[in-house]
Amino acid sequence: MQPVNPGGAKKAKSSFPAMAPSFLIDEGLLVDGKNPHYPPVPKSKASAHSPKEHMNLSAPTAPTRFSGTKKSPTEDHPACYYTVQGAWLCHTGQVRRVNEDAVLAGAKFYGRSRETATHVDISSGPWIVAVSDGIGGHRGGAEASREVVEALGEITRVTPASVSETLRRLNREFCERGQTDPDLMAMGATVAGIGCGTRGLFAFNVGDSRVYRQDKKKLVQITRDDSEAEDLIDVGLLQPYDGPRPGFLHALTQAIGGREEVLEIDPHMHPLHVEERTRFLICSDGLTDMLHSPEILEILVAEPRADRAVKTLFERAMNAGGVDNITLAVIEVEKV
Repeated sequence: MQPVNPGGAKKAKSSFPAMAPSFLIDEGLLVDGKNPHYPPVPKSKASAHSPKEHMNLSAPTAPTRFSGTKKSPTEDHPACYYTVQGAWLCHTGQVRRVNEDAVLAGAKFYGRSRETATHVDISSGPWIVAVSDGIGGHRGGAEASREVVEALGEITRVTPASVSETLRRLNREFCERGQTDPDLMAMGATVAGIGCGTRGLFAFNVGDSRVYRQDKKKLVQITRDDSEAEDLIDVGLLQPYDGPRPGFLHALTQAIGGREEVLEIDPHMHPLHVEERTRFLICSDGLTDMLHSPEILEILVAEPRADRAVKTLFERAMNAGGVDNITLAVIEVEKV
């Protein structure tokens, strides 16, 4: 995981020429035989960029944002709750010496490494299942991811507004702490998760940890990465791609903390509509940088049991190199 750009939320000037090489041009994506025309959207306001058809992924839905002052799509159903069952795993990987990832899934897990899948079974809301990936060095990254899952776990009224405000508060605290403690300079974390509360079900993220939805034999990326790669895709200078990224494309444009100065963040909130039992994958980039989406989908389809799916995904990522901490949760959500 690379630290946030020194410029904060503002993207560094691209080194690409005005006329990009042909291999970087996005020639348009075919979805159901048609070329979709998405209007340009400001950074941190969009859902996941449309994937290639050969990945066997469906295009994400149009961006929809929750707001503390505007009525959310799920607000019409305040009594809607969901159960969650599944499994998670959090591991140091093959290369790193310290595990800077953390998990919130019924219980909180951080600072250690676990090689076997742990079951999660939550029968009533409110609840949050989340993965956080620390940045900013061993001490700062591990401490930041731990504090993210602890703060999310303390939310009693789970709503998009409460989650967003919690992440914004942590962002300010991390930046301010780094100004006074050199060991915590640029401490920060990414996060991705799913929340269930009185206003329904929603996904959220900051950074490049992700939430996917498995729709039978399709894998849909719900979240949008806050990364240089995603910005280049948005302006047509880079084709949507899958799997391991070159080093410079790891640079984040937004994270919780990760900067020497305090700049406000804009957490992404994505409403989720679930009418029948639905499977989701929440993971850090330690998984998605090792495995291509078609391989992830193949495993999810072949393994109906969440614990076995988690185990197989983890083993494949380790066999591919395991260069970063690997954290993932495979959960099934069902409406009560």
